[in-house]
Amino acid sequence: MKTKLLLAVTASFLSLTAFSQKKKQAEKQPLKQQEMAVYAEKKGSDYYLIRLEKDKEIPNVYVYSNGVTRPYKTYTELKDIVIEFPGMMTSNNSTKEELISVLKKDNHFYEITSQRKDPKNIEKTIVTVYEVINGQKRIIEEYDSIYQLMASPYKEAIFIN
Repeated sequence: MKTKLLLAVTASFLSLTAFSQKKKQAEKQPLKQQEMAVYAEKKGSDYYLIRLEKDKEIPNVYVYSNGVTRPYKTYTELKDIVIEFPGMMTSNNSTKEELISVLKKDNHFYEITSQRKDPKNIEKTIVTVYEVINGQKRIIEEYDSIYQLMASPYKEAIFIN
């Protein structure tokens, strides 16, 4: 009876130790928040992607080049991003079609654009998915709102984990 009790106490102690180690490791690794694509710009053959992280005021900027997305620069102020990408501010109140993201999926390359019918109402936005093949674009899908895109196979272009 004493050995069973001793084994039970030892097992519970070991499981508590393992749990505590896992918790410490989780605390050391910062969780990457979900990002939302807000603007993209093509310069030459590279795409500059601006993505806003949840609960963060300054967006992250990435460059998509030769099939690879990597961080471009770390900005500390929004005005620095706007200076480098001035189209970002005009696109917010524009009714023109604007590039917002790119997606490489299953050996296909897509550009995702948005066009607001009413610049003051984000819900009146048409989102278009283009497949790009040898520099030629063709429409794959059009969505009447960003909410419809969320249920599509292209949502990972906008909502990035």
